[in-house]
Amino acid sequence: MSDEVSDEVIVEESSASWHEGLSDEYRGNESLSQIPDLDTLAKSYLDAQQYAGGSIRIPGEDASTDDWSAFNAKLQDKVPTLLNLPSDEEEARAAMYARLGRPDSADGYGIDGADPDFLQWAFDNGLSSSQVKAWQENTQEQGQQNETDHDLEMQEANDLLKKEWGHAYDTKLSQAKNAVLAYADAETQQFLLDSGLANNPGMIRLMAGIGATLTEDESAGLQSGNNFTLSPTEAMDRISEVRRNTEHPYNVANHPQHRAEVEKMERLYSQAYPEAV
Repeated sequence: MSDEVSDEVIVEESSASWHEGLSDEYRGNESLSQIPDLDTLAKSYLDAQQYAGGSIRIPGEDASTDDWSAFNAKLQDKVPTLLNLPSDEEEARAAMYARLGRPDSADGYGIDGADPDFLQWAFDNGLSSSQVKAWQENTQEQGQQNETDHDLEMQEANDLLKKEWGHAYDTKLSQAKNAVLAYADAETQQFLLDSGLANNPGMIRLMAGIGATLTEDESAGLQSGNNFTLSPTEAMDRISEVRRNTEHPYNVANHPQHRAEVEKMERLYSQAYPEAV
């Protein structure tokens, strides 16, 4: 029991001894009272010195230009990713854009085929070289895809109308073009191309119907494709009309025009069933 009491007395005396050597000004300091011994005090002091050595002190109001230059150099060395901007607003903006990757001028983007007006706009708005390059590549890809889609739509429309019109395809396509050339101004023609309506089967049928009503004078100088070729549907209508008319030369074997009408009927059948020809 006496040994335990003795140890407690030694510990208390040890923890209190270093504080007793302080002057009255520091002996009662609350922060120092948290430090149990001199080793802990020494460690705290060395840690504080090391921290102070690695810290960067902002120059005061009376600091010289050299002081600020040294501060900026030390700050840039410690934090290389930090962007140190000039005080002038225009210079600061230019420095920021340059740091982000904008070239010194619009010509500095070095992208072949790009619109010069766009490059100037990109430069004025601070776009970096990588951003403009990505825009150019994306625009080219979209343009190529649009061309592919356009070609595919045109091919699908042609295939559909060729199947529908048979041997009359070329004639009706010329009639459709005649209608557009006769009634649509340059702006409307461009709209039909840009909107994709020029490849729309329904629009082509509509224009072919209008073109078929044009007189020779109205068609003069246009496509001039009126060779009287019929679509399969039109040919079948003609065939049915002839067969229903019992007095038609085709249906009268001894009629003087019978032979000629048989040849006409053969041509009608070839137009009604173009896939068999």
